[in-house]
Amino acid sequence: MSLRRVLTRIPITARVKPTDARALTRLPSPQRSFATASRRTATSSSARHEQPRRPLHIPPLPVALISVGFICLGIGLYEYLTSDIQKFPVPVRQALRKALYYQQDKDLTLALKYFNEALQLALASDELEKNGAPLTGIMIQLGSLQERMGRLPDARQTLILALRHLLSLHDSNNVDVFSKDLSQLSPTEQKKAVGIAQKLGDITSSMKRDDEAEKWYVWSVEHLLKSSSKPKSAYGDSTEVIFDQEHMPDWLTKTDIGAALEALGGFYATRKKPELAIHLYLRALSLNGMQSCQSAVLMNNLAESYASMGHFDEAKIWGQRGLDLAQNPNTGKVNKDGEICNETCGVLLFNMGMLFEVNIRLIRRYHSIYPI
Repeated sequence: MSLRRVLTRIPITARVKPTDARALTRLPSPQRSFATASRRTATSSSARHEQPRRPLHIPPLPVALISVGFICLGIGLYEYLTSDIQKFPVPVRQALRKALYYQQDKDLTLALKYFNEALQLALASDELEKNGAPLTGIMIQLGSLQERMGRLPDARQTLILALRHLLSLHDSNNVDVFSKDLSQLSPTEQKKAVGIAQKLGDITSSMKRDDEAEKWYVWSVEHLLKSSSKPKSAYGDSTEVIFDQEHMPDWLTKTDIGAALEALGGFYATRKKPELAIHLYLRALSLNGMQSCQSAVLMNNLAESYASMGHFDEAKIWGQRGLDLAQNPNTGKVNKDGEICNETCGVLLFNMGMLFEVNIRLIRRYHSIYPI
């Protein structure tokens, strides 16, 4: 019997046992086992190649430099946007920036050119007040630069123009500046007007225009004294007390008055009017007190003024007082102006030597005329 016939006679259910059938169903198919193997292979390979992540570490120095850079940038932008130069129109602003740049760069010729350009544009602009701080500020800067360059006549004209604009006299050429009452101005404008007058006194004094220089000095000093004096009472008391601290305005200090008095006294001293200079020096000394290096300077000026009048004893007294004050190590700590004390000490030593030398000459001359 052939094998084919034998197989056909065996029932289908008898060919495979149930346990064998369940075993066959449990066998994974080739495709499924291949996919699983592939995933396992990929997982194992990725696990082998995957490395632990390192934490991100940034050095502190670059972070600090970047932070400082941003802070500086913010400060620069704030200063740029809030600076006073933003008050000017754009054309004036551009010329003014160039002028300030060249002024700091020590190219004074170009700075003068752009300051003049900025002033002309500002005068022609309708956006700026003719008596406002921006316009007069340009004039003051230009006048200071002209004085620095030795162009004293130009500086004088520029500062007079600034003062006339400040006093609203730019359209009134016939009105004298000295007839204007400064008390009608704001405190800031009063202080600016006095400062311009003091500077005009210095410039005209250097130009040997003594009469005009005296007018500027006296005008500024009179206004300061008037502002610091006691006002008239409601009961008709007309007595005025000069240098009354209780009635001194907030914008005015004793230092301002003392500096103005000292400037006028120095002018009189150089013009051979020592008696007027002594009076002003004593007033300034009473304001500054006896504890600062500037007081030592005033004492030296008093000694020189007395010596020019031939009062050598008074000159030696004030010279010795100034020398004792300048040599005191605590004097320079009052206003932290020790350099002024050192310079004044050298000048006083020289002047005291000259005074004693003159005294010896006088004694010798006296003995030569009236021998013992």
